[in-house]
Amino acid sequence: MPKKRIGIIPSAKLFKNDDPYSDRYEFVNGYVKRIEENGGLALGLLAHDGKLDIEALEGFDGFLITGGLQIHPYHFQVVEYCYRHHKKLLGICLGMQVIHSFFCVLEESKKRGFNGDLLDLYLQMKREKHMFVLPVKGHWEHNITRDNIEPTKHEVQIERDSHLYRIVQRDSLRVSSMHNYAVNNPSMALSVVAKSTDGSLEGIEYADNIIGVQFHPEVDRELDSLFRFICA
Repeated sequence: MPKKRIGIIPSAKLFKNDDPYSDRYEFVNGYVKRIEENGGLALGLLAHDGKLDIEALEGFDGFLITGGLQIHPYHFQVVEYCYRHHKKLLGICLGMQVIHSFFCVLEESKKRGFNGDLLDLYLQMKREKHMFVLPVKGHWEHNITRDNIEPTKHEVQIERDSHLYRIVQRDSLRVSSMHNYAVNNPSMALSVVAKSTDGSLEGIEYADNIIGVQFHPEVDRELDSLFRFICA
């Protein structure tokens, strides 16, 4: 049986200065490794000036939005594609915040009767000071390194009636975190399925095909089930 084709959505640093060679898309080896170890075929997706040709998304069985520092147009394009076409999507760290932001904007578009590009509304909401995420303390006490996994871990509780629970088969996990912001006031379309002991949101999901986690399963083989989810 052919392997499922999983599109990896990179982080990016774009238009920060006048040097055109500093405009870069970055793929982290750990994400590729976990996908291929769990039965998938990892393929990177490249944007131009922060946007994808939508035809580039066709032919994939699932997608992984990786961690990063900034949301770009291609992030929204991928979530919308998975939402419209019922494709599997796993969002990690920034990837979870992308999923959250997309559904917040989708919800707001219905309230406003907005029919344009959802990314335009996202930018408008940011100008209006909508707080998609809020600062959180204690979730980046240590950088994740090869020999420093355990100090980055904390406990999260998983909702038993969630798709995430059916995937990991546990109601609590010790997970690695490296983030300074947490999801704020998620859309009613999303289910909150994991929280840390300080109340920070650690997992969200939509239907049975879109899952976002704030932690980093790519550094922990005990969480391979999350990668099997998008590769199955």
